[in-house]
Amino acid sequence: MVRGRAIGGSRRRGGLLVGVLVTVLAAGACTSANEDRVVTVTVNPGQQTSSQVTVPPQTGTAGTGDGGGAAATTGSSDPSTGSTNNGVRVTSKPRFGTKNIAPNEPVVITVFSGQIQKLQLIGDDGSRVDGKISADKATWTSTDRMDYGITYTADGVAKAVLNGAAVPISGTISTVTPKKTMGIQINIPDGGTVGIAAPIIVTFLGQVADKAAAEAALKVTTSAGDAVQGNWAWVQDEDFQRLGYKQSQAHWRPTKSPESPTPYWPAGTKVTLQADLRGVDYGGGVWGREDVVSRFSIRPDAQIVKADAASHRLVITVDDKVVKNYAVSYGKESIPGRGTLNGIHVVTNKYPEYAMCNPQFDYCNAKEKWAVRINNNGEFIHENLKAQAAFGIANVSHGCVNMGEPDAKQYYDSAMYGDPVEVTNTGGPAMSEADALYDWIYTPDEWKALSKLG
Repeated sequence: MVRGRAIGGSRRRGGLLVGVLVTVLAAGACTSANEDRVVTVTVNPGQQTSSQVTVPPQTGTAGTGDGGGAAATTGSSDPSTGSTNNGVRVTSKPRFGTKNIAPNEPVVITVFSGQIQKLQLIGDDGSRVDGKISADKATWTSTDRMDYGITYTADGVAKAVLNGAAVPISGTISTVTPKKTMGIQINIPDGGTVGIAAPIIVTFLGQVADKAAAEAALKVTTSAGDAVQGNWAWVQDEDFQRLGYKQSQAHWRPTKSPESPTPYWPAGTKVTLQADLRGVDYGGGVWGREDVVSRFSIRPDAQIVKADAASHRLVITVDDKVVKNYAVSYGKESIPGRGTLNGIHVVTNKYPEYAMCNPQFDYCNAKEKWAVRINNNGEFIHENLKAQAAFGIANVSHGCVNMGEPDAKQYYDSAMYGDPVEVTNTGGPAMSEADALYDWIYTPDEWKALSKLG
């Protein structure tokens, strides 16, 4: 048996809403334009605290400000101060005039002593970024994301509280033009169906320095709603794709589910992965290349393989009911290196015929039928008629689960990528990070600790 790793879109521009709410107590009819005015600034929408500041008299007829026209650093969080027109002051975050900002950074434009009537960002490539105006018409927040290498001009109108005049809103911001972008691969194809233990695996085609930024752009939603909860976990960077260099990889699996005792996916669940990675700064001068969506389903029948080596049986359950009980043989644990590993294995592939090779035990090109891979270390469930005398009696294999006919073909036909194979009582070691897929060796709390977002 060869021990080698086997791991197992459409683009969308979506808005990432990050709100900075500024509420203005606008001057009433009895307030002079030359009088100081008090505004209340809510610092964070999630906080109840606010502070009052006095704004000095504002005069002049200049248009909206561009932050002095100076180019700020990438992702500047300081709003442009602007100047006034008919008592209206406009600020933006990032500041008007900022260059090299991340395309996924939201744009927030706030009007003081006025109400926004209409507003959008127009790109120099003809594209348009729309947004949402707050209920008090004081703030506009982009709901579309920008794209790389484009200068956007604010094009809008505000109505002055002072005299009802129409005041133009204008200013520019420019997004970064990355020198290097990085793509991804997803293990579950759009429209696919997988078993109840299948993790979602996103492989970045290179190493990600800012894993928290990448993780924040990966969203998983399910038809089960709050009944299924989970998180992303980052495994150690490796050359998963055998490209000659390391790649980063994030896995998502449930940590809470109606399934018990292991929180597998509920059968029939519809799952959507939204990877909004275009515009994400991965760090080290590398940026996200594209947005990818994968919509898939969990198989409608919850198939679990109960592999109790002490009983020399392989039991197949579907929706908690036993449907098959096969006599088999597991690895011969008395010889080091031949015991089947304990733990929750996951079906990752299957082959009508597979050439087994294990130089440690002096055999290679041993062609076996109906081979279902359950680990990257060479463990399969497959037909082996040479071991038939041991089925149901003794464990004699080199680590695989050996079956007879027609049993092996029956199981092969029922097996699906992502099915769990719960191996117990082998007398051998347990699965570890050296195996794949090993996602289910962790408790829910241990899995949560592998997230970069806490």
